[in-house]
Amino acid sequence: MEKTLLPDVDDDRQDSSYNLSPSPENSLCFENAALMVQSARELLDRRPAELVVNLGNTKLIDSSGLRALLDIRKACKDRGVTFRLGSLSKCANRIITMSKLDKVLGVPSPCEAKKVDEPAAKIDLEASGWKISEYRAISDPSIISVLREKAVEAAVDAGVTADDLCDIQIAVGEALTNAYKHGSPHKGVSQILLRCMSCPGAVVFEVQDEGPPFDPNGASAPDPQKMRDHGMGIYLMREAMDVVEFESDCPGNRVRMIKWLGKQS
Repeated sequence: MEKTLLPDVDDDRQDSSYNLSPSPENSLCFENAALMVQSARELLDRRPAELVVNLGNTKLIDSSGLRALLDIRKACKDRGVTFRLGSLSKCANRIITMSKLDKVLGVPSPCEAKKVDEPAAKIDLEASGWKISEYRAISDPSIISVLREKAVEAAVDAGVTADDLCDIQIAVGEALTNAYKHGSPHKGVSQILLRCMSCPGAVVFEVQDEGPPFDPNGASAPDPQKMRDHGMGIYLMREAMDVVEFESDCPGNRVRMIKWLGKQS
């Protein structure tokens, strides 16, 4: 984490603001969310008047990162320190608003049209003309960012817009995190498969694990006052992508996520 620290002083409260930014790779995700909270607590031990979390260069936040922001906000409140979000990247703003945490975290709600659900079109994955790449990895926290970057490369190659790329990073990252956390019964042995497919009209991402069946419909819209550790990932996948489908016993679980290309926002 990038921190701004001031010298130690003897008084009970420094009339100062401390700054905290996620790093490395300008992301706040499952891989570094706990470190972000730890860094915030270390800064709070120095008794600042205000803690400012800057997300201006943040390329991605996932559900673990959102949980970290809420934990930091609560830690500030418990210690009587003002919590404030400083600069916000477009993608950071997008996921905070998408998760319905904008008011809680003090982010102005954008004036944009409400998402209109479209009927799920049938995609023939057996048809010719698809560009397909597959990546298989042993379940380990480090592979989440590696496989997510492979999805980004496939999306960029397919010509997605910047907003769509942000959405794809969010959705694929959540699917990979779930595959590691819940779909890998034997960490370090179980395997996770990422399949990236593209054609002129769509990009498709599939994440398959070796976990037991589960009910994807158990995930509900997030409650900003009761942020749960589970369920937010599936909600974000559905919000970020145009079509999200789940299958079990294939073997394990498979989630298929589709983003239409050339769609008007």
